[in-house]
Amino acid sequence: MFPEDDSGKLTELALELLSKSARLSGTLNPITLNALAYFIRPMNSYYSNLIEGHDTHPIDIARALKNDYSKDKLKRELQLEAKAHILLNEEIGKEIHAPASELIPSSSAYLKSIHRRFYERLPESFKEVYSKEGEKKMVEPGCYRLDEVEVGRHIGPWSKNLNQFMDRFEEVYDPKSPHNKAKVRRIIAIAASHHRLAWIHPFLDGNGRVVRLYSDACFAYEEMDAFGLWSISRGLARNNADYKAKLANADLSRYNDYDGRGNLSNKMLHEFCVFFLSVAIDQVDFMFTCLDTESMLSRMRSFCDLMAFKNRIRPEAKHVLIDVFLKGKITKSDAMRITNTSDKTLKAMMETLIEMELISASKEGIHMVYYARFPVKYSPFLFPGMYPSDKELEMLGAV
Repeated sequence: MFPEDDSGKLTELALELLSKSARLSGTLNPITLNALAYFIRPMNSYYSNLIEGHDTHPIDIARALKNDYSKDKLKRELQLEAKAHILLNEEIGKEIHAPASELIPSSSAYLKSIHRRFYERLPESFKEVYSKEGEKKMVEPGCYRLDEVEVGRHIGPWSKNLNQFMDRFEEVYDPKSPHNKAKVRRIIAIAASHHRLAWIHPFLDGNGRVVRLYSDACFAYEEMDAFGLWSISRGLARNNADYKAKLANADLSRYNDYDGRGNLSNKMLHEFCVFFLSVAIDQVDFMFTCLDTESMLSRMRSFCDLMAFKNRIRPEAKHVLIDVFLKGKITKSDAMRITNTSDKTLKAMMETLIEMELISASKEGIHMVYYARFPVKYSPFLFPGMYPSDKELEMLGAV
């Protein structure tokens, strides 16, 4: 259930991840960070579903959030799946970070609630699964499987024993347990429990998404998600072959009496945990580089210059977007001051930026206040590398 770490490698990686996630949390204004977290959720959904072989275009995901669905049945269902993931990811973040929250991510009740809320939002066709013999089964949202499963070489534990397995899972990985007092141990446990939950395979379907959402919840619980600024799913999807191979390897029985004390291989679990924590560190590094202030401002200036050249925005809009990015929000009087424009010109300019979803507006008392926003369709300009290159080329061509 927990890897032996004689080399100290896992401890080293856990400390590095802890340090870097804390550094990422302090990069920007909290209001801007919240806007970025909202922007990143569709990316998290895109990559988590991509691991399952469901390739939904980022633009289609953004449209789904506005209830703009395709007339094509399969595409529409994939949009609904992506939206279900995004809404649930947002809920998890809010409830984990809620003041005086008593939620325990590793509890059976919470894992069932993740599965239930995800599947309740899915189209009926996505609740259908077929056995190797071709028999159709229906997934019951939030319920452990009553059937036996085989995934690749792995045969899941007998369904009648699932409650025992999950009780043990909850006991070992409970962050409030006396044996989990050390922060470093709890970080390593996120990696170990990611595999062990996948190995138990408690649900008839949807285990992969639940496992990754569970990992998101664990990082949030440990306040290492940097307000939702990074996603483990992106890293796992970009290393999909290694991810699935190391998951499968960690299913193996121990090689000999020196390979741990349990039924499964300690060596292979250790290798999976090294991989998982390394991927997490890589994703935190990626987002830290993306959000480096000077680089970000340079990309924003280039984007605004291009949009002005295309007569999409006024040149003065650059100052508004940069100021909003740095401060999180500005008032109408602030915008008028930094653009040096008339009230009429400013109104038209801000309406254009709102229509392009580059800012949002809110009347607060006597003031009109503008907030930072980051639309998915402009991510290749502002956050290059966020999505696969082929998707970004398509998004660039559509602007």
